[in-house]
Amino acid sequence: MKKIFLSFALLASPIFLLAQKHDFTLIFGYAGGIYSPDDDAFGINVMTFGEGSVRLTDNQVINMGFNDTDVSMSDADGNLIFYYNGVYIENADFEKMEGGDTLNVWSPIGSDIPQGAVCIPFPEKPQKYILIHESEEYIVSPMWSFQGIGLYYSIIDMNENGGLGRVVERKKLLISDTLTYGQLTAVRHANGRDWWVLVGESHTDRFYTLLIDVDGIHLHSIQNTGIQRQEGFGHAYFSQDGNKYVSSQGIDFGPNWGYLYSYDFDRCSGALSNGKEIHITGSVGSGVAISSNSRFLYAPTEEYLYQFDLQATDVAGSRIKVGTYNGHLDPFPTKFDRSYLAPDGKIYVVTSSGSRTLHVVNKPNELGIACDFQQPGTKLPCNNARSFPNFPNYRLGPLDGSPCDTLGLDNLPVAFWRSERDTLEPLHVTFHDLSYYEPTIWLWNFGDGTVGTSERHPEHTFPGPGEYEVCLTASNANATHTLCRTLTFTTSSIENPDITNQISVGPNPFGNYLTVALSIQLRSPVFRLYDQTGRLVRARSLAYGLTELETVDLPVGLYFWEVRSGSEVVKVGKMVKVE
Repeated sequence: MKKIFLSFALLASPIFLLAQKHDFTLIFGYAGGIYSPDDDAFGINVMTFGEGSVRLTDNQVINMGFNDTDVSMSDADGNLIFYYNGVYIENADFEKMEGGDTLNVWSPIGSDIPQGAVCIPFPEKPQKYILIHESEEYIVSPMWSFQGIGLYYSIIDMNENGGLGRVVERKKLLISDTLTYGQLTAVRHANGRDWWVLVGESHTDRFYTLLIDVDGIHLHSIQNTGIQRQEGFGHAYFSQDGNKYVSSQGIDFGPNWGYLYSYDFDRCSGALSNGKEIHITGSVGSGVAISSNSRFLYAPTEEYLYQFDLQATDVAGSRIKVGTYNGHLDPFPTKFDRSYLAPDGKIYVVTSSGSRTLHVVNKPNELGIACDFQQPGTKLPCNNARSFPNFPNYRLGPLDGSPCDTLGLDNLPVAFWRSERDTLEPLHVTFHDLSYYEPTIWLWNFGDGTVGTSERHPEHTFPGPGEYEVCLTASNANATHTLCRTLTFTTSSIENPDITNQISVGPNPFGNYLTVALSIQLRSPVFRLYDQTGRLVRARSLAYGLTELETVDLPVGLYFWEVRSGSEVVKVGKMVKVE
């Protein structure tokens, strides 16, 4: 028997924040204290996007382990305020939040429900958040087809405890039914303020449609889609524009059969339509992602990464294989498991076994192999398997001109961008627009006296060393916004401390292993090690982060090394091998 429980809250004055950077600080991985407190490989990865580009660090203080359920919530300016692993909540001081303990069955490594929770800022209630979470209790029927049996919500008030927050309503039952295992996601209502949350009823064609508004979270409708879903382990996401809803289902661990389900979504009514089932044969990864232009769906299996065109008449027939597992070990096989669109516009593919590797789709808005899938793409500071935070598109505004655009809110553009320098031509920079709230016009000023450009993603070569204030102005019919940053250039990459200070090789002297640490993105970086005669004894492609090389077979003596970016040598050194 189905039971629906409703919640309500008091009204507040309208507030519409421009920043909405709730997904700009992400934490995931194994907790050091749980696995091996003396081994830095076990810790928490911290991924931040403060200036658009990714920055990776580690945290050895957090003692919370993350499995499949992972929520990292930042405030509107991108500062981490709390996080949840499917069991309990911790605050920004890395301590259990008051009222946030035992929200689920205890596990030291967190809940294993894929997308077992999603967090939404409470509409018009500053500093309050609604955490929607599924129970760890589940049933398995048929084999390897898990079903959840309870959906809950909790409300966090960050005004409490001096800004560290408190759970003011905890584990309130919303739905008691057999539900799709996890796959909790949300999308902004077309009015630009409220939120839709979809929850599937297990092994049927039905969805519960929940609405979050100023009165709380409540049931809006139960809708039938006409497609009875096959179910197993999977993820669900809305496209960035909110017009598509897609879920993935990995069914078993034998020959493995996978299914994708794609629907059109109406942000005004919350209705799904035009459902399609796509069958994939292969060892299916559980996570899908959609490009920032809302066109391309990326679906990994363990061995392959597929791209589908959601705008094609025949979505299933549009499938292109854009990546094949290349056998990389770190130290275990880094096969593909889940994929996530990050605030830098790239899609990160998480591995299925413990590793320090993330694969990266660098240009997911491009068709076919032009999407530039790189494996390995990024080196993590700490081990990770499967975990990565779940978040909706917090920067989706109202659907201007729609029948439900009734609150007087407008898409007011916010300029945001990242840049990548060419390591072979240090004065040549590629700029990537990441602006949001629907700009239609872009104007770049590079601060060097040259004429600006209206290209959205321009490339520019600066005239020489120095400091340049680069500004992007993003506009639409409603407003204009400008973001400026200062870029500093020296004469070349070999003399550029911004590059050389972010490359290190050690220890020196070294024994059976040496490690190359790379904390800057280089183009096709390679490490080479030579003996005293000039003979090449080691060569290894590098990923962002740490790369370890085994050197047990090398004799003691003096060695010379270099790090190359493409054909250019960017740093050299010498070191000694000892017993």
